[in-house]
Amino acid sequence: MNEHTITRSLLLRSLPVIAPDSATAASLRAWIGANSGWLLGKAWKHEKDDKNWGPLLEALENATAQEEPRPYVLDLSDELGRLLNFKPFDARLLTLMIAFARLTRLSNVLNLLAETIRDLPAILGELAGAEAADAGSEVRNSEVMTLGLVGFGIRSRHDDAIEVHWPLSRLLDREPSFARLSEALTGKRQPACLDLTDFAHVADADFLVRLLAGATKARAHGVNILIHGPPGTGKTELARTLSAAAGCALHAVAEVDDDTAEPSRDDRVNALVLAQRVLGDHSGAVLLFDEMEDLIGNAHRSRGDWFAQREGSKVFVNRMLETNAAPVIWVTNAVGNIDDAILRRMSFVLKLDLPPRRAARRILDRIVRDEGATPGEAIEKLIERVPEVTSVLRVAIRAARLAEEPDCGARAATSLVRALRGNDLPDETFGDLDLDLYETDRSLNTLFNRIEELGTLDVSLLLTGPPGTGKTALAHHLAWRLDRPLLVHRASDLLSKWVGETEQNIAGAFAEARHKEGVLLFDEADSLLFDRTRARSSWEVGQVNEMLTWLDRHPLPVLAATNHPESLDPATLRRFVFKLDLRPLSAERAKRAFERFFGIAAPEGLASLQNLTPGDFAVVKRQLRHAPAANPQAILARLRNESEVKPETGVKIGF
Repeated sequence: MNEHTITRSLLLRSLPVIAPDSATAASLRAWIGANSGWLLGKAWKHEKDDKNWGPLLEALENATAQEEPRPYVLDLSDELGRLLNFKPFDARLLTLMIAFARLTRLSNVLNLLAETIRDLPAILGELAGAEAADAGSEVRNSEVMTLGLVGFGIRSRHDDAIEVHWPLSRLLDREPSFARLSEALTGKRQPACLDLTDFAHVADADFLVRLLAGATKARAHGVNILIHGPPGTGKTELARTLSAAAGCALHAVAEVDDDTAEPSRDDRVNALVLAQRVLGDHSGAVLLFDEMEDLIGNAHRSRGDWFAQREGSKVFVNRMLETNAAPVIWVTNAVGNIDDAILRRMSFVLKLDLPPRRAARRILDRIVRDEGATPGEAIEKLIERVPEVTSVLRVAIRAARLAEEPDCGARAATSLVRALRGNDLPDETFGDLDLDLYETDRSLNTLFNRIEELGTLDVSLLLTGPPGTGKTALAHHLAWRLDRPLLVHRASDLLSKWVGETEQNIAGAFAEARHKEGVLLFDEADSLLFDRTRARSSWEVGQVNEMLTWLDRHPLPVLAATNHPESLDPATLRRFVFKLDLRPLSAERAKRAFERFFGIAAPEGLASLQNLTPGDFAVVKRQLRHAPAANPQAILARLRNESEVKPETGVKIGF
């Protein structure tokens, strides 16, 4: 079957039903006259008074088949039918329809005939080998049509008679080799850039690897994994890593190529169906459907179980999830607008958050090696401050390399993360504090080392002491040591004038901590855990009760900080495993703090200041950036000023 034989067969079946004196007949005669050497092997000129097709039909019957190279697109079509496991009729129909859509002479003839032929599918069905009586229905019910590969144009729109739809069009435009045709159908293979050690923070990673490996080995149908989480958490990279660890090739379904148009929802769904058909249950491959929003559209929850603005057939989607031959990894940013019926058909749903600091450093090391860059202090400090940096590391480091910037991508990453966050970056983290500067009865180094080594998370600390003793910094440091985010809630964030809303806010704070698996800090805790005997109304008591109840049952680290421990409810104390009273620095620790903050030996007279805290040293150090001191005595004078304005000294400040 080549272009010449298809054209002859089409004309032989079509000409008898076309009135010889019609406008279509005149156009056909003109075309045949212009192409008669190729079509008939000789020149052809019709007589003006020719009122029937007899002579032309006889010439077509006797025409010798042309010995010409078969167009590559037809060979590609034949191979495509084989890959899709089409029956002979469907395979021939696919080749015919692609030929009519992509070969110029065939396309021109068909478009001339399309206005007159009343049942084009029937004509094509006969050409593909169907009986005349059943040809039209066989075409309409063929897998070529039901898979959405091609369709018939709407004549009122002056479309082409046959339309090649996006999944097939993008493939034919690229004309891949036979060896790459399967990959072109199933989607580009996705190599993994990371390995499982980079996702050590994902507790379920090993299970998912075993699930994918088991599904492909058992040729199990209906295996679906949903990975969701905020943008930049590495969901797609995790999908690649899981597949590689399971020994499976991962193919991305219907993603836009550089030279193709944007796919619609139907395009992507059809491409998924095609990929499943090609891979079947014998390939050991996995499919990746990134941006699952393209499947569910703008659906959102309404009242009860109803979903508004659902796109496509719910039954179709459900059956597709239940019967897919190759496992599918679905990726989306959120699950709030996914129908429960879809969620129930998932084999596993994984919530992926931003990687902890240790994982981020491993990812940085790997990307630096891949890009041939040199690690820099600036990018490492940025990772400490902003977890989102890991999502832009590769592009940022590459940008720095191209711009010959020596900062290993810190400038580019800062600009990207600032845009992603929509605001400025957080302040420098407290990081690795010098715990020996804390004045307390317990060795903080010993305590924190033990908490870190044991990995026990149901630990709670009550931090008390005057302002500046480092309570907030200590909470940041513990979260840093545990490699978990710190969630800070002040009384002003939680207290509400509406009855019952404060309790809801408190419950929400604990829920957020569980969701993010973070360390929870309640600052100004005396406003939330005040002595209930001083309450003036029942709802105030309810707020304290709510806090105490959650402190009893919360499974993750909690810290509470207050400058007024005497105001706390007595029941508060037994809710905290450790009570750390932070005091002003002793003379020895003040001397160490001076050397640590200013890099010089402490002067005589420092020991006379009895109420200095680490916060005082930090304030004076900031002052020195704008107003340098001439010598250690000048620094001491500034520390004395900070000491004298404290309330306990009796010095009044104000206006």
